[in-house]
Amino acid sequence: MLSLDLPVNKGAPPGKYTVVISFIVDKEGALSDIKAENDPGYGTAEEAIRMIAKGPSWIPAKQNGLKVIYRHKQSITYLVSEE
Repeated sequence: MLSLDLPVNKGAPPGKYTVVISFIVDKEGALSDIKAENDPGYGTAEEAIRMIAKGPSWIPAKQNGLKVIYRHKQSITYLVSEE
């Protein structure tokens, strides 16, 4: 489960915190080489990596009708409000 309160619990001031995660999707949809391209702090990068790693398989990409291995980038944004 994604901890949506993680930045707040770690003392993040109000604002947007976007983490870009990159990973490889193989021909069966399994993920590997999961890493954060950036780290805005407050535990956001680690939590985004954990969430992607524990998620379901992805649909493999196709090129010329054949499944192929590809690197994907996914943005995850945490929004911390003043409330």
